[in-house]
Amino acid sequence: MKYLIEKCRSEFEPEWQKGIDFIEKEELPNRRRALLFLEKLRVKLGCHFPDFLKDEFLFDLLRLFSYSQFLGDFLVRNSQLLPRLKEIYRRRFQPPDFNFELAGFNGEREFMNELRRFKHLQMARVLLRDILSLAPFQELVRDVTLIHGSAVRAALEFVTREMERKYGKPGCGFTVVSMGKAAGFELNYSSDIDLIYVYYSRYGETSGGSYGKLQHHDYFSLLAERLTRLLSERTEEGVCMVVDTRLRPNGTMGPLVNDIEALEQYYTAVARPWERFALLKSRPCAGDLRKTGIEFMGLRKAFVFRKYVDLTLIEEVLRLKELIKAKVVKKGDKVDLKLGEGGIREIEFIVQAFQLIYGGKFPAIRPMNTLSALKKLFNWGFLTEREYEDLRKSYLFLRRAEHMLQVTHFRQTQTFHPESEEAEELARKMGFKERGEFLTELKGVMSKVNRYFNAFFPTGDRKPLSVISVEDLKRRGFVEPEEVKRFIDVLLSMKELSPEEVNRLDVMGERFIDLLFEAPSSKNAMKNLVSFFEKEEGRVFFFSIQSQINALKLLFFLLSTKEFFIKRFRETPELLDYVFLPDFIETPITESAVESFYSVLSNLKLVKNLFEVLALLRYRLGRTTIEEFFKELTSICDFVIAALYREYSPEFSLASLGKHGSREMNVGSDLDLLFFSSTPLSPKPAVRFIKELEELGYEVDTRLRPFGEKGELVFTLNYLKKYLKENARVWERLAFTRFRFLQGTLKEEADEIVNDFLFNPPLDLSTLDEIEKMRDRLEKELGKGRKDIKYAAGGVVDLEFIGYTYQLLIKRRVGNTLDTLKLLSGEENRFSELPSLYRKLREIETEKRLFGDFVTSGDRIDDLKGEVRRSYREFMEWVKSRLSRST
Repeated sequence: MKYLIEKCRSEFEPEWQKGIDFIEKEELPNRRRALLFLEKLRVKLGCHFPDFLKDEFLFDLLRLFSYSQFLGDFLVRNSQLLPRLKEIYRRRFQPPDFNFELAGFNGEREFMNELRRFKHLQMARVLLRDILSLAPFQELVRDVTLIHGSAVRAALEFVTREMERKYGKPGCGFTVVSMGKAAGFELNYSSDIDLIYVYYSRYGETSGGSYGKLQHHDYFSLLAERLTRLLSERTEEGVCMVVDTRLRPNGTMGPLVNDIEALEQYYTAVARPWERFALLKSRPCAGDLRKTGIEFMGLRKAFVFRKYVDLTLIEEVLRLKELIKAKVVKKGDKVDLKLGEGGIREIEFIVQAFQLIYGGKFPAIRPMNTLSALKKLFNWGFLTEREYEDLRKSYLFLRRAEHMLQVTHFRQTQTFHPESEEAEELARKMGFKERGEFLTELKGVMSKVNRYFNAFFPTGDRKPLSVISVEDLKRRGFVEPEEVKRFIDVLLSMKELSPEEVNRLDVMGERFIDLLFEAPSSKNAMKNLVSFFEKEEGRVFFFSIQSQINALKLLFFLLSTKEFFIKRFRETPELLDYVFLPDFIETPITESAVESFYSVLSNLKLVKNLFEVLALLRYRLGRTTIEEFFKELTSICDFVIAALYREYSPEFSLASLGKHGSREMNVGSDLDLLFFSSTPLSPKPAVRFIKELEELGYEVDTRLRPFGEKGELVFTLNYLKKYLKENARVWERLAFTRFRFLQGTLKEEADEIVNDFLFNPPLDLSTLDEIEKMRDRLEKELGKGRKDIKYAAGGVVDLEFIGYTYQLLIKRRVGNTLDTLKLLSGEENRFSELPSLYRKLREIETEKRLFGDFVTSGDRIDDLKGEVRRSYREFMEWVKSRLSRST
């Protein structure tokens, strides 16, 4: 630097020497830069020292040079603008002073360059006023916003003239909507400009010009494309502004322009909660402000603000907080003034979160300007005086640091390395004598902001899902952590998920892991969630309830079932529209209730699938016991059969055996159906009826008809009566204790035949012996070891055989096993535990059917089966004793 000063002193004319004197004695952020630009300006002016530099303006200009490489280059290259800069930089401008006059430009390129010169000259004025403390922060950022707004209006007018010459005038208005800081009149010195383009109506066309006519949407799409290019394309004078249009509906996947009707449909039905944050700061800034602009602001108000304190948004606020933390990109040890912990974004987030949650009820707290909003939050009691002052001062400090970092090259940057020369220069720009002092102050400010940030919205230390490791999963207690990690990676890389959806899933982090861990079967839930996300309805539903932890827990419960939920969802995704509605979950499922809903939807498969899922949710939430769950599944099946019977009006009558017959259908229970009539009938209607049931998801078994598979599918009652009297075996006598008439006209006749078969002759010792032998054969042939709870010793079949036998003993067809066991326990106290044992076994059986394994009760099975087998043997001895006495 010393050599450079000596060189300039030996070369500069006397009048230029005072510039060197100033640089030597003044505390400038970058003396070298100031001296180099002084030399470049001298050369550009042919060493002539102009009159406009003969006063204080020279020194102010050198200050500007020391702050900004970009503006130094611009002003030396366009030195003819310096007199104009001198004329305006000490004046306080009013909004009209920023207007850019559309004079006669020689083509588009000349207009673009002149617009950029206008913008850069105005930014030099603002920076000088900042350096010289001629204006407060609020005025500075207001002026920056007005400069950009003037450039947008000028570019829009220029493009509109050209478009109307080619295509004529459109039949409606068009407006440019500023988003973010531009909407709040608080733009950075170097900001991207977030814009949304809106026109009034898609219906209509232009009046016609030299290129013909265009439909409104085509016209405004072309206009918006040209406007964006005029502003953001690089010319000899650089870029006017970087335009970002990604905040429009559906982002880059959506159209560049939207009419009011399309916006209303989107914000009413499609828009995500985070878009309320985006639209919180939105303001029409150019074009048709009176009609299109006012309509847009009406839509904005209805979408952004609720008429009540919107506490439902708190989960979304917390999610966005975690998203901010997850998006901080760590570049070595760099300081991030915007996104880092305690950065500008955290203050903005505090303000916007209060506005969204409470702004519907308290309109006064809605200002788009952050400092104005902070003051309103204090005035209305949302912030204490200490909180307000701390946040206000911190915001001003961080915003000024951001500006001083950006003005060097006028690039949108918020990061710097604390050990760099850049940090040294930034410290001097901020008024500190040395870097360490500045960094200490900055650290204190950001720590304070971060404490407030975490205090207002405490969420703990949550990791994004993508960074959760196998070790984290092991510590959480997952049995197969490597598989869980692989699943997470698959999930986050699904092509069906948009980048925004991946972010939303990622930021759930440990909350997602907790949900997965708490699910009855994490393995099933992982697998089925992928299938769930493959359908758009699944993705939309998941992200719509993402902030509702209880709904998510229920969804993960359903997904953890092996096939029960995912199969029904794939068949009828629209069931998601109803399945979590409280009224549905709270209403008992009866045949008439299902009938009422079917009368509205007229979709039998949807209704069947929906109510089966609802029955499971009611059971999961404790609204029903295990036996009530079985009865609700049975009622759904009864309705389906009745609906099909009404539709086809067959001549046959219909009855059921098995678990459907006894009203204790479980998950996956098949239907043991009997088709009969008074006269011989063709089997074709019954075959069609069976096919309809199977297409709806039921498995139909007709082998319990006379002579099984060899017998007639549709048989007459006389044939049934003869078969039961002459050919039926003991096991069929047990099966028919569950006979239940369903549809048709032969109920009394059928019931009489069945009752006669069951109780005439009555139960005797030889029949009881055959029953015991039959039970032993089932155990040996079908029992599958220790974990078998159906056919193995002490399994469900033990209790069912008790139920069958007791009905034969008392000559009463009860059907339902649990009801039968209750009768028995009421008669004989020694069997009082049988209903409870039956419930427990059926609960375990249901768990196995739902999840494919014993997820909660595996350690209880042996003891339970031991109790059941002891009770079974005791019951058989008790029956033998009674039969012996009666003979």
